[in-house]
Amino acid sequence: MAHDILYVNPDSEVQPYTFDFAPDLPGDTTLSDIASGSAINAYKWDGTDVGSTILSSKTRTGMTLSVKIGSVVEGEEYRIEFLGKGATTTQQFVKVLEVRARVYITGAF
Repeated sequence: MAHDILYVNPDSEVQPYTFDFAPDLPGDTTLSDIASGSAINAYKWDGTDVGSTILSSKTRTGMTLSVKIGSVVEGEEYRIEFLGKGATTTQQFVKVLEVRARVYITGAF
């Protein structure tokens, strides 16, 4: 289940997104660097890895992981997994962002 859902317009350049892991890893004051324990990965609805295509500017600052999302395809849905690993406790927590690429939203709310 996703922790958050984001609608992204495929015609726009990039959409930044940040997850804060402080409430989830209370024994830590900073996360491990990306590629040294923490990670941000993206997958299409069918499981295809698209991280190198739609993600850029992956950063870790304190207890947050941030990324810029772009180059999405109209009508596609993506799952972006943010893995936060505590630098002190080495505990891990995964947060999931569901991204829906839509120019127009149709239907009733």
